Amino acid sequence: MSNIKDLGHKIKSLKNMQKVMRAMNMISSIKLRKLYAVQDSLALFNHSVDEIRTIIHSVLSDSHNPIAAGYQDVQRCHVIMFTADKGLCGTHNSSVQKAVDALMKENSDAGIPVDVTCIGNKGVNYCKRKEYTIFQQAEINERVFSVEQLRTISSTIFNRYADNEIQKVYVVSNMFYSTLRHETVTLQLLPLFIQERKGDTGPGMITEPEGDDFVLSAGKLYFFYKLRSILLNSYLSEHSSRMTAMENATNNSEDLINKYIAMENHARQAAITDELIEIVSGKEALKK
Repeated sequence: MSNIKDLGHKIKSLKNMQKVMRAMNMISSIKLRKLYAVQDSLALFNHSVDEIRTIIHSVLSDSHNPIAAGYQDVQRCHVIMFTADKGLCGTHNSSVQKAVDALMKENSDAGIPVDVTCIGNKGVNYCKRKEYTIFQQAEINERVFSVEQLRTISSTIFNRYADNEIQKVYVVSNMFYSTLRHETVTLQLLPLFIQERKGDTGPGMITEPEGDDFVLSAGKLYFFYKLRSILLNSYLSEHSSRMTAMENATNNSEDLINKYIAMENHARQAAITDELIEIVSGKEALKK
């Protein structure tokens, strides 16, 4: 009987968990549907942001400004990582964490210290466990994390780079392509790196404002809007991953419930059979 009760408790627990998983699946589906409507616009937006970088390259081919060309002596790097605030979203968080670990090891082997900006509580908790140096942190919840907060974070990091406090800036996040495809990427956003031109490049372009002022304003604009694009991709990836993970978990729990029900029925039938045998045996004993 105790075995039957244990199975009954397991079935009840799984059914309660199913309700939670279905609710999370529904919530993520609704959020994904709202965000999915802007996917085409987001792809165009991201392409336009990358064009800003291309324009900076073409205009400032001979610039030695560190925003465009980089610093010769790299003494500290900065990593911006985008994760979710909560789990139960497949590999959305763990893949970013692994990529950050790889980046940390690469710089550690080179003797370069790294500090981190964590956008998303899962990233904050992970960096604390790994004892990484956290420079800034924020929740990524859409109702909490505003564009102005992202602008402040972006401006702070960009100014640190411009003041030579950090010499490289990386971002690690998930990029969304479809509900079945999202990839973890590690991008170096600063410096912008101007490609060397081959052959005769012709007369240089005239910018307004001039050289250094242009790369400062254009670089800051590019940096903010690139982070904005990555943030939206992270939102899409999170809800897509959670929707898929909760759907799979619901299906797996249904299979497990059916298995436990079959075991419970088998155990109950065995208990009834044992009781019948005892009754028959007792009756036969009384005849003797």
